[in-house]
Amino acid sequence: MAGIYDYEHPFVCTDAVVFRITTQEADSYRKLPEPKLSVLLYNRPVEPFQGKWCLPGGFLNIDETPEDNIRRKLAEKSQLMECYLEQLYTFCDIERDERGRVISIAYLGLVKESEEKLNGEWFTVNTEGNRLTFEKGSIRLTEEDLGFDHYKIIQTALERLRAKLRYSDIIFHLLPTEFTLTQVQNVYEAITGKPEAAANFRRKIAHMVKETDRYTSDKGHRPAKIFVKNSDWDK
Repeated sequence: MAGIYDYEHPFVCTDAVVFRITTQEADSYRKLPEPKLSVLLYNRPVEPFQGKWCLPGGFLNIDETPEDNIRRKLAEKSQLMECYLEQLYTFCDIERDERGRVISIAYLGLVKESEEKLNGEWFTVNTEGNRLTFEKGSIRLTEEDLGFDHYKIIQTALERLRAKLRYSDIIFHLLPTEFTLTQVQNVYEAITGKPEAAANFRRKIAHMVKETDRYTSDKGHRPAKIFVKNSDWDK
């Protein structure tokens, strides 16, 4: 009977598509800041794909689970210590890595917007037809600027995030603890890339939020009711 070591073994790695909302200041104090969906990338310093932009991740050690591995890699490469993570998909095209047979267990990650300084760069995700581009300042990335199959992994993660908006509370992992309904709608539209009628959107999410007795006090803007997540909405 053949033993386990009589077979060739593929390598296993993890990759994480970490999204967050980054807010761009409006060009007028009368306008609200505009939220954008952003993804965390870093410029790969070694071959293969040296100089290309890649997702954080790395090879799995023999004594760790995939989730432990990706959390360790996020901490090491990006200084990201805490974020929401869920397993996304296993990417296993035979020639996805020129170094050998490498299977990637990919994760979808979400973090709330903060002033935290991370290694790597946040690129705004833009949808142009069926293609994605990624922008930061004067840098504009297309599929050809990304290493490995990381463009495909980002596409898959965005599709998962958009799908889960319809039936889960996943959007709250991108929002502060307290928010206005306009903030929720703006984040929703930043993810979907499509405008929503305010009245229809508020009916759609009414069961997911709970109003407080507090209002915003932003200079130059009308006070808006503050809401929190309704923790009982899915029970």
